[in-house]
Amino acid sequence: METETFDAITQIQAYFREAARTFETTIHDLHESKGHHPSQDNKNQISKEQKDFVKDRAERIFRLMKEADLLLGSLPTQFDSEEKQLHQIRKLEEENREAGRKLKEATKLAEEWQRKVSSRIQLVAKEAAVLRNPTI
Repeated sequence: METETFDAITQIQAYFREAARTFETTIHDLHESKGHHPSQDNKNQISKEQKDFVKDRAERIFRLMKEADLLLGSLPTQFDSEEKQLHQIRKLEEENREAGRKLKEATKLAEEWQRKVSSRIQLVAKEAAVLRNPTI
């Protein structure tokens, strides 16, 4: 449950960052005018290309906000108490210690088997050398 919540929060943050970036670049691009200046007669007039550009960017921002809103709706309305969260952290720490202990045991066992196999290979190599050349 917590993982899904954190994933949703991360996605929401990404949506808001993308929307802010889109809004910022839109304002910058409009300010730069992209070579489409209003006419001298009507300073508020913008070209069809600019209207399409603004409409496209606005739709993108609204889509991002809609997706963020849907994710916000999926978040739990109430989080666990601090005591419960601390209990969960202690439980995870204990699981981590146990996994570390098992890893140490597995490493020792692997090293032991590696020594046994190496020793056996050396023995077989010596026996094969003796069989090929009995004078050794």
